[in-house]
Amino acid sequence: MDEKAQRQPNRKLIGAVIIVGCAVLGVIVALTWPRQPQQAPPLPSEIQQQPGITVQRPVLKHMEKGQLAWQAQLRELHIAAGGQMIEAKGLEEAIIYGKAGEPLVRLTADKITGQTGRRDFEVSGNVRVVSYRAAIITTDKLSWNQEQQLLLCPGAVEVKNEQAIIMTSGLDYFVAQDLVKCPGQVTMYAGENTVVGSNLEYNVATGNFRLEKIQMVFHAEEAKERLKELRQQ
Repeated sequence: MDEKAQRQPNRKLIGAVIIVGCAVLGVIVALTWPRQPQQAPPLPSEIQQQPGITVQRPVLKHMEKGQLAWQAQLRELHIAAGGQMIEAKGLEEAIIYGKAGEPLVRLTADKITGQTGRRDFEVSGNVRVVSYRAAIITTDKLSWNQEQQLLLCPGAVEVKNEQAIIMTSGLDYFVAQDLVKCPGQVTMYAGENTVVGSNLEYNVATGNFRLEKIQMVFHAEEAKERLKELRQQ
């Protein structure tokens, strides 16, 4: 075999070694080359969190002429950026006081909202109001007007005390006067009677009431049973 024929396999072998060496070098460079650190995707809570400040278990208080007007014990309070709007989850207890400093009503709800520097607020979700006159109000949403000492219930609402049970939609409760006003249709269970009418004015403290446009009055066992069921709720 001549010298030219012997060189041909050697050239192929050298070429293969060069190719393999380049490939290995490429892998080493890819593994060791500095990379930009990857940022972890934001958590769902970070995406949903509104800008502002969150405080755990605060107590809000509002004073009127040196007297405590109302205070609220909250589970969590969020103050929006700019410090104007406040929103709280879990209203554990709020107490509204009269002008002489006496407690008038106690209320609980899922949520309370308002504005810093304002005297009024709104609550929603499983709202329950207990008057110190022994009346209980249940609804889904209400607002408090400090100037008028007024609880406004725009939706379906139920009022209970020892004298009567009132079911209606839309109710104004002037807590300082112990006066409930219901302009719409009202179903009222009192004693063994069921009365249906409208434009109710009801004094929570005395049990006296005035009802207009009475449509029907029931004196039956059915009314007794219904009254019993409502009182057990």
